[in-house]
Amino acid sequence: MANRGGHHVDAVTERRLKPIYDNLDNGNYKTAIQMADKVLKKHRDLQCAKVLKALALLRIGKRLESFALTQDVMSTKPVDEPTLQALSICFREMQKPEQIVELYTTALKSNPNNEEFHTHLFMALVRVGDYKRQQQVAKELYKVFPKNPYYFWGVMSIILQALTATDDKLAQMMYLPLAEKMVDRMVNEGKMEAEAEVNIYLMILGYLKKHDKAVNVLDGTLGQFLKAEVGACPIRKAELYCNMSQWAEANGAYRRLLRQRPDEWRFYQQYLKSALALIDSNWSPPIIQNDSDCDIQADHTVDMVLDFIDELAAADAEIASGKSHTPSRGVFLARMELLRILKERGSQDLERTGSPTRLLKSYFDLFGDRPCCYDDINQFLPLLAVEDRQQFVDSLVDTLALETGEDGIKYATSVKQIYRHLCILKVSRRLGLQDKLSQDVKLSLVDELIKRSEDALKYGKDLLNTDLQYGDEYLVMAVHLLLDIWQESGTERYLWRMIEILEKGLKASTSCHHMKLLLIRLYCLIGAFGPIPDLYDGLDIKHIQQDTLGYTVSGYVTSLGHFTSANALFNTTLKFFTVNHKDTTEYMITAYKFGTFHKIPEFLTFRRRISHSIHCALVTVEKLLLELLSEAEIGGNTLQDFILDMEISPEKDETKWEEITDNRDLDVMLSWAPQHRQLTDDDKAASLQQEKSWLKLRQLVLRSLAAASYLIPIPPQGASNTPTNNGEGPSHEEVLGMLIEQLERYLGEAAEDPITHRKFPVQGPPSTRTASYLKGGCGTILLTTLKVVLRIHELSTQNEESADLQNKIQQDFTVIIDKCTESIRRSRRCLIREDNETRIFDRHILPELVMLVETLGFVILLSGVCYRLLKPMKAAANRKSKKKKGGATVKPPVFQHFKHYIENVQLMADGLTCAVQDIDPTTLSLDLGKLQLSDAPVEPKIVDDTAAGTNSIWKRVEKSYHESSKELLDVLKGKKEFLAMLKL
Repeated sequence: MANRGGHHVDAVTERRLKPIYDNLDNGNYKTAIQMADKVLKKHRDLQCAKVLKALALLRIGKRLESFALTQDVMSTKPVDEPTLQALSICFREMQKPEQIVELYTTALKSNPNNEEFHTHLFMALVRVGDYKRQQQVAKELYKVFPKNPYYFWGVMSIILQALTATDDKLAQMMYLPLAEKMVDRMVNEGKMEAEAEVNIYLMILGYLKKHDKAVNVLDGTLGQFLKAEVGACPIRKAELYCNMSQWAEANGAYRRLLRQRPDEWRFYQQYLKSALALIDSNWSPPIIQNDSDCDIQADHTVDMVLDFIDELAAADAEIASGKSHTPSRGVFLARMELLRILKERGSQDLERTGSPTRLLKSYFDLFGDRPCCYDDINQFLPLLAVEDRQQFVDSLVDTLALETGEDGIKYATSVKQIYRHLCILKVSRRLGLQDKLSQDVKLSLVDELIKRSEDALKYGKDLLNTDLQYGDEYLVMAVHLLLDIWQESGTERYLWRMIEILEKGLKASTSCHHMKLLLIRLYCLIGAFGPIPDLYDGLDIKHIQQDTLGYTVSGYVTSLGHFTSANALFNTTLKFFTVNHKDTTEYMITAYKFGTFHKIPEFLTFRRRISHSIHCALVTVEKLLLELLSEAEIGGNTLQDFILDMEISPEKDETKWEEITDNRDLDVMLSWAPQHRQLTDDDKAASLQQEKSWLKLRQLVLRSLAAASYLIPIPPQGASNTPTNNGEGPSHEEVLGMLIEQLERYLGEAAEDPITHRKFPVQGPPSTRTASYLKGGCGTILLTTLKVVLRIHELSTQNEESADLQNKIQQDFTVIIDKCTESIRRSRRCLIREDNETRIFDRHILPELVMLVETLGFVILLSGVCYRLLKPMKAAANRKSKKKKGGATVKPPVFQHFKHYIENVQLMADGLTCAVQDIDPTTLSLDLGKLQLSDAPVEPKIVDDTAAGTNSIWKRVEKSYHESSKELLDVLKGKKEFLAMLKL
């Protein structure tokens, strides 16, 4: 509210409005309303005061009153700047950008020569994405105020029409040529003035694939405008040569660029790509006319490429020696990259590049003390022959300067030696050498790594809390080794020991996100979500990371029964997705204002990816299902009320499956495992398929619940809120029947699909709950309940009783009861069980119970639908029996079947309640810390610290399971109370 347009109003009006502005700025919205009312009593026609009152009303949640006030002001067709600005803010916060368009369209009619009104209208159209009208407004704006930025606003609007056109031919044949023609006109008239204008010209030529024309632009006078980026013209020309497959020119261009910037990795990649293309095509240079042409010759043999790399290395070494610093890494990596490419191609020139062992050893000698060394050489490690790998690692170990400690372990003597040693350990693991170790040797190595991390702490005493400790990766690798042992042996105590190690490590390195991510996954594996919110908050997840990293916790929070945390997490996540459209629109408006047109397509792409994010779709449907489970039919909140508020349309699947994007960062967790245990592209594709499958299941469940609720007869007073199809489209019972068919088909296909049961590395994405859902029989239970609802509805619409239909209903009731009873019996297990005199914590119970509670909760909600369908039938039957003379009429057996069914559901709810109580350590009087479920060996001097740390972990686990049990019991209590009311 800072820019109040005070220069447009007199000082008296400004003084009257100032208290309202100040209270709005300070968040005192109720006071602002009082101040506005005070002003309006004396000055009823002061429209700005009305709008400020509307804004205050909006911010205290009175949306309808606020909107009514704004419409009252809109009817007066305001033109003063303060009122227009305040209305714009109101409509933006209401998420009604179309109202801003209407506002400035009306204002322009009153004052067509107002430049600000024109620009505000254009930006309002940017908010609604009306590119065609944007073009028209920009054209009118340029006519009245002939300024270059306005002209190019119109050009950009045409480009956006091309980028969003459904017909690619239309974009290439009409929109883009029109944009090119408009810019050509400015070029021919000599009116180009700024770098932004040249950039938009190059953008158009790029979309039209007129790369040769773009090169001419860069070589001409227009290229002189490109000054924001150093060397912009040569870099762009080199890229254009590659796009045109003019490999000789591209190679020569990248040669020149590399001489200027010998450490630019992307230049090396393109240089090698162009050189190999020339080698493949047997290219030979044209005859050189004079010496000045020598520099533009391209390297078209392997020898020439190697000579050029050696030339760069020699020049770089000379510069480095003069400045007393390490040479650039790019030159050395380029030689290894060439070796890798030639080996992949089976080239005859492989030997000329040098042996991979020598190249990697030389690189390690120079750069091994840098944290980036392993990441640099990781992609080249597969070049080593299997028989040479152990010898290679041994040669690296020989270069270390270590000192033997009192415990016989050789410790690093400096931070640089720590980095060298860590790099060797990572290389050893990546090459599979650690996999060959026995379990006892691995456990010894784990203890050694823990001690090394503790020893490394002395070098990080002066680090800030936000810095990582130098030896953090020792601990992470120790946990990775224990993960290997745990997965090979299946011994659960190693899972607990990993948690103990990481918790202790986090006390010394509070900002280590690698440890936090691992801890989150491990706590989830043991079923304890309680400690995770603090760990997740400690990662300081911001903005886009809600989408890229949210999957690490969102898939677990509901499955582990922490519904309150789930609701908070889902709200935070969905808030990001909700404001994303608004934020990206503001970015685009800023790009127009400052002429950074090339960023606008990027913002559009970003918005599209976020809008179609699978994480967003999953969080949305999980939140709706959670609300139905925990709140529907409790305290007067009926199922149908919830469904109506959610505005669910069960008859159509609104998900654009072909446009779904996977924005998850699946490589965020460290992994130095061998190639065969790394997360592959195939794993990532399978994970996305799993997520889509789970999303489809959850959407089918939600839509089915909605369709079932719409079958309930609505009283006349609620008819206005009733979802109707007005005689168009399928009826509600047809929709439910269709969804039942889809759900049945889906359950069959998912059970047979091997991807459903696929597991991924612990450092990769978590598997979805689809396999557990199918195994627990939850799908069958819900599907049968939906069939019961449909059959009871069919029965309620028939004039005559159908014995066959009632028999089917009775059979379905029996199936539901039998399946639920069996699932509950199977999940009624002890949290701690004995196995060969060993105590084992059963971490699989909680997810099973959560799924059962959810399924039974939905069964009870659907039972309520059945009750509301049967109740009018029962009343009609009673009326008939009263009218009959000579004895009572026999009532349909369905009422007795339903009564028996409800009694059994009540018994199942009681049984499930007991099962949930059995996982609460508090209820069971279990002190998990005294059960010694992990057997981590500790030295006598640190027994007390270790015991205290272990006890703290167990207390958190106990608290988490207690919270899960409590929240599940709360859900069951509410549903049981509702169930008790279902008496015909």
